[in-house]
Amino acid sequence: MIFIVGSSRSGTTMMGDVLGRNARVFTFQELHFFEQLWTPGDAGPLAEDEQVSLAARLLCVQREGYLTHGSASAYDREARDLLAQPTSVDSVLPDALRVYHVVLAYETARRGAQRPCEQTPRNVLYLREILDHFPEAQVVNMVRDPRDVLLSQKGKWRRRYLGHPDTPLSETVRARINYHPYTVSKLWRASVAAARAFEDHPRVCTVRYEDL
Repeated sequence: MIFIVGSSRSGTTMMGDVLGRNARVFTFQELHFFEQLWTPGDAGPLAEDEQVSLAARLLCVQREGYLTHGSASAYDREARDLLAQPTSVDSVLPDALRVYHVVLAYETARRGAQRPCEQTPRNVLYLREILDHFPEAQVVNMVRDPRDVLLSQKGKWRRRYLGHPDTPLSETVRARINYHPYTVSKLWRASVAAARAFEDHPRVCTVRYEDL
């Protein structure tokens, strides 16, 4: 498994595109699993319906995009069939992480690839959980000059008019209203600090956007 992390607007999407050019790698949409669908430290069991609901949500985000807010229930049957299949996923994983891992493997295999590549930037805040629970995972940490991050974030609202017409108007308005240089700077600082704690880890590689 490959995880591409870093501050938003630091080149995580570009790196995902680069690695996804390899036929063995399938790059996912931003799934926001660790950030929104799982609570770190929660190893509690999930009921069957809860597992199906989680798998359906992940399939929905991957197929329709994180910003579209599609109907996850449309994927319930596929999710139930998927989870009913025997897998080689380590049984010691907490239920939520096992479902996540199974969905990654399933979607990767559907595309004829072998290595899932997850590119949610804010996963940088969950590196301890990723490295502990997925000992085979490798992490690419993207770092970009904060001045360029600020400029890119400031113009993010224009995505809808610059080749991404599927971006919801509500997201365009939100990005325009919520931008503030102080907030973006604090988020950049938090991302860099989180990654710095693992800069000597053998499975974490830091890449400067400017070098790439």
